[in-house]
Order: sequence, then structure tokens, then C-alpha cells
Amino acid sequence: MSPVVVFQEKKPKIHKEAYVSPQSTLVGDVEVGEYASVWPGSVVRGDFSKVQIGAYSCIQDGCVIHAHSEDAPVIIGNFVSVGSHVVMHGCYCGDAVLIGDGVIIYEGVTIGEGALVAPGSILVQNMVVPPRLSVSGAPAKQVRELSRDDITRQKERAEIIARVFHKLRNWLPQERV
Repeated sequence: MSPVVVFQEKKPKIHKEAYVSPQSTLVGDVEVGEYASVWPGSVVRGDFSKVQIGAYSCIQDGCVIHAHSEDAPVIIGNFVSVGSHVVMHGCYCGDAVLIGDGVIIYEGVTIGEGALVAPGSILVQNMVVPPRLSVSGAPAKQVRELSRDDITRQKERAEIIARVFHKLRNWLPQERV
């Protein structure tokens, strides 16, 4: 079965250098950028608004990303690592962000560039995470400011993952419509 589903005449756009697992599902107005990856079991739904996944970003196993309101697209910047089993609804995520496993992000959330969201955190509706901050908890609270080295490591992590999937995409099965 193909991971790409046309919805209301909108078909996901996958950059030729991206990797989308055949065990994932992309629906409607979804755009996957250069060297980005969507891993097995993830569902990315652009049925009510756009979902944009930036270059070198990865959506790890079992994520649900949903733009469930016309006024709330999901915008994921470049070099973003979204951990396994993350749920994201109608939010903005800046470049070089690291989102830990099991995070829940509600509609209207803004995550600034270079931020880190600890595993298991819950970001409540309309929360703003300023750039270069680490947050943790349910609901998430500020933990500390991140150094330039922290942010550089987050970006490097995204680049490493992108390189691995770029190599793997040549021998892993991929179905595209």
C-alpha cells in the first residue's frame, strides 16, 4: 500500500531526496523537504491545513502530525528531530529543534529555533517556547537556556540522521504514487 493519500485534490509532495517509509501514511496537503525522513508507523495528515516538514528534519517512528484546523497548519523547520510517538497538532516548530519521545504538542504552540523539548512533555494550547530554551514536564516549564554548542549538536544530529536515511533510501523499499 502506498503511504501517499490524495485528499480533496491535494497530494503530498515529497522531495526526490527525502525518505518516506512505505509503512507511514501522508494525507493531503503535506510537503516533505530535501533529505527529510518520515519513519515507519507515522501518520502526517494535511486534511484541513498544510503540514510542512523542512529539509533535514526527521519524523521518527509512530508520530501523529495533524493540521486539524484551517487556521492552524503544522510548520516544522529545517534540521528538526521529532522523537518517536510524538503527537503534534497545528503548531510551529523553528529550525534545529529537538523534540523528545512521547511529547504531545497542542494547537497554537510555537517552538522557537534551537529549543529542546524533553521526552514526555506536554505543550498546552498556544504555549510559546522561546528560542534556545529547554522545557520539560506536563505541562512543560522552562528548565534552562541552551548553549550554542547544545544547538549545534541538535543540528548535527539531524544532519547525521538525514545522511543515514539518504544512504538507506537506495536499498529500502519505497512506494510512491
